[in-house]
Amino acid sequence: MSNARVAPLAARLAAGGPKRILSLDGGGTRGILATGLLKEIEDTLRQRSGRADFRLCDYFDLIGGTSTGSIIAAGLAMGKTVDEITHLYAEMAPRVFRMDEANAGLRKPRFDAAKLENALFREFGDHELGSPALRTGFAVFAKRLDTGSAWTLTNNPRARHWNGPPGNEFGGGLPNRQFLLRNLVLASAAAPTFFEERKIDLSPRDAPQRVVGEFVDGGVAGLNDPSLQLLKVATMGSYGFSWQASPERLMMVSVGTGYWRPAITQTQMEQLPLYHLAPAAAKAIEALKAMIHDASLSTLVTMQGLSQTPRPWRINSEILDMQGDAISPIPLLLFQRFDVRLDDDSEMQRLAINCSQGEILRMMELATDDPNLLSQLYEIGRCAGRTTLGTTLGGAAAGERDWRREIFPARFDPPWFDGPKAAPRSRLEAMARFRKP
Repeated sequence: MSNARVAPLAARLAAGGPKRILSLDGGGTRGILATGLLKEIEDTLRQRSGRADFRLCDYFDLIGGTSTGSIIAAGLAMGKTVDEITHLYAEMAPRVFRMDEANAGLRKPRFDAAKLENALFREFGDHELGSPALRTGFAVFAKRLDTGSAWTLTNNPRARHWNGPPGNEFGGGLPNRQFLLRNLVLASAAAPTFFEERKIDLSPRDAPQRVVGEFVDGGVAGLNDPSLQLLKVATMGSYGFSWQASPERLMMVSVGTGYWRPAITQTQMEQLPLYHLAPAAAKAIEALKAMIHDASLSTLVTMQGLSQTPRPWRINSEILDMQGDAISPIPLLLFQRFDVRLDDDSEMQRLAINCSQGEILRMMELATDDPNLLSQLYEIGRCAGRTTLGTTLGGAAAGERDWRREIFPARFDPPWFDGPKAAPRSRLEAMARFRKP
């Protein structure tokens, strides 16, 4: 195995050459749909790598996520396979999201965060953000309530607060490297009304006084889809990465947890159990869902407008899939979105998914303990992944575009990949292969 694969993390993050980013959305137990998408990506790249022991952390130099995406991101960054993370969701959901024990989310959260913490302790133990157990770059996103700030933390030793921030007006000085991984994931996943806010001691270990921060789900900060923030992390010097922005040097894969437009009529609102207990609270929750959706869709529009996108996502009936539309005349990166439209009957038919309308509506919930529903979500993810990659019929037929090569061009293959390299499609791509880091 080459030194490039086992190089220390700091050297890997600081090295030149093409860089690869994986962005993972929030979405509660629909994270298992994301693992279905990721399974197809992992299988494609494992075949390309020529290695049976391939992990996504071997390919991606930075993996970041929000909420349920942070759970998946942490597991992948630690070298877990997608199958291992899918198994985690299948085991965790019935324990953490037992519907017969759920509360209304008014006087106290719907679910017990201690059960989620126990599940994450089994996966992540007491590993800190600076632990060598993280085999690649990792980023997590949360909202700090007591200061009103959105937090982005990474395991890059060149990050500004890696060894502790200087004194500041809000207090707190724990070095980033000493944050417990499970605490950060719990903070990112603390969705309002579902779990109580996560309190984290921010004081250095020898501090005479303790400062505690209160955190909730990063989706509240508009980062449910963290792809745009990850682009900032990767390219802005303040975060310590300073990677070169160019579709020849930077690529990102963004993975969703199922998409639909959160429309609700007054009649549908009145059918919600919470509406009869607290109508104002029910309306506020639905408004928050819509806000998170709008922020995520705006993020996707921005990313496609800044990028070279092989298979662009259709946004709406006004701008369609943005073919020919650009925010920047020069693309900043290669970008591909993986997701599936749960509210589109034609999409379900195209994927050969046979689900009732009632099942689709249940899939749109953030929490379920139904193993059959979890299995359906996973299979929908796999079908959507195969369709996006063009592997539904075993690969590209003669004369058809090879989407796997366009989404994952050979110029981004790590140097230790053993698989055959496709011929370059252009002089520019050929030059990129031989460009020195």
